[in-house]
Amino acid sequence: MSNVEDLYSIADSHAKTLQVCIDRLHELGGNEQLKQLTGRLQKLAARATAGVDDQGTKPDQRKARRPQNLKGRAARRVS
Repeated sequence: MSNVEDLYSIADSHAKTLQVCIDRLHELGGNEQLKQLTGRLQKLAARATAGVDDQGTKPDQRKARRPQNLKGRAARRVS
């Protein structure tokens, strides 16, 4: 097995464990804990997406969120 396959196997095993924990939190009514976990999982999902840069966003998405002026600098936000 390659290192990639080994790491995937470990991650998959942990994902299954996490799924069981989430189901149990639902049963116990742990809504606040589920909200916290949701935020963390969303960040992890973004990191796991192909083409993500060091800031955790895709470069095209980051540019779309920050309009730039003609000189290539981020445009000032209007309040």
